[in-house]
Amino acid sequence: MTTAQTDQQLAVHEFLTARGWHLDGPADPATSRLADDPNTAWRYPATFGGRQVNKVAEATPVPLHGYFTFDAHGNEVFALVPAGNDPGNGCPEHDTREQVIPFTRAGTVDFAGMVPTLDTFEARARDLDPRVLIECLYFGPCKG
Repeated sequence: MTTAQTDQQLAVHEFLTARGWHLDGPADPATSRLADDPNTAWRYPATFGGRQVNKVAEATPVPLHGYFTFDAHGNEVFALVPAGNDPGNGCPEHDTREQVIPFTRAGTVDFAGMVPTLDTFEARARDLDPRVLIECLYFGPCKG
């Protein structure tokens, strides 16, 4: 990992935590391997209106979260996973297919490009009812 990547990662961390996100994984983002540790992710605690949802195998709805990963060309990107049901379970409206946000070519983070996606995903996550997601999962695709 280069210094520029670390600076980008820390910038994303500061940006997300300023929006109310929490870092899961290592407590100190300055010393953690943000892109290299698969257990490091950020979660949006206001998901499901801030209600806690008990984890039950594959039935538990997925909260809004994001993490660093790499695209097919080896470039570092930030992936956002919307709140909902695991991919392929339930209806398309409640699907959690990740959205990838690349860094700009200049080696900086495109925060202006992230904001509209985050605004949409965060609002949706806050409003989602986990009971509706579970019913969608078990009783067939709903109309969203």
